Amino acid sequence: MSRRKKFSGVQLKSLRKEAGYTQGELAIRVGISRETVSAIENEKPETMNSIGVEVISKWWAVCRQKASEQTRESFFSTVMDYFGFNHS
Repeated sequence: MSRRKKFSGVQLKSLRKEAGYTQGELAIRVGISRETVSAIENEKPETMNSIGVEVISKWWAVCRQKASEQTRESFFSTVMDYFGFNHS
């Protein structure tokens, strides 16, 4: 049985920063607390293990328009890996 890879808090933090949002601004837009954004970005195990796809989806929806093409491609690759799809 294979385990899904987890999203990287570092990658999500980079995406947020590239989009120009503070943790608080992103939290409001995603519908989570600033503390949860911080816990995700710092890869707190209890938070990372419970993070849902809808949080990642909202995070992406908020930040993608301001993300570079390279960041969009990297994020797409991460999503493909997360769901176990071969994207070669």
